[in-house]
Amino acid sequence: MESAPEGESSVIVSLSEAAMHMYTAAIDALPAPEDDAFHQRADVVLSGLRKLRSGLTEAAGRSRSTANVIVALSDVRRRYDTLMARAAAAPGAGLGQQLYAARIDARLSAQEVANGAGLRPDLIDDLEAGEIPTEDEAAKVRELIVALGGVPAPELPVRDDPVPDDPVPDDQPSEEAEAEIPAEIHQG
Repeated sequence: MESAPEGESSVIVSLSEAAMHMYTAAIDALPAPEDDAFHQRADVVLSGLRKLRSGLTEAAGRSRSTANVIVALSDVRRRYDTLMARAAAAPGAGLGQQLYAARIDARLSAQEVANGAGLRPDLIDDLEAGEIPTEDEAAKVRELIVALGGVPAPELPVRDDPVPDDPVPDDQPSEEAEAEIPAEIHQG
């Protein structure tokens, strides 16, 4: 197989960035996980991210791949993992979403999970893509999820600025602000 020319990698990365821009907007616009429409809309985004991840994985596997392709693949995987964890923790989550979150949290590959649970190797990927398991497969998967520690809670975004315990309404100055107001101006 012939290596991809250098220019091809830049095109792949540009297309990936454009797609990620759209997926990020779609993720930001998702309703709350408790909303009935959450899973349907999240599943559409997850399906697109799986396709993008697959294409970038193929591009990254080429002998003349670039660091930019690897970084783009890493970004897609991070977004996918984060959204899957969110979907897995939401009410009404599918068994495949729960398995994916537990498996990734345990740092196990789909092949390792399949081998350890006595399941066919392609079943794990199929379940995580939304396929419905047989009753026997579902029972094994549920046991596996429990053995792995269950579905982890999704990580909340970290804020740089601390959130006050008792916020002051915007129309009232805080005690610190009142102390800085000269007495002749302060009417409170």
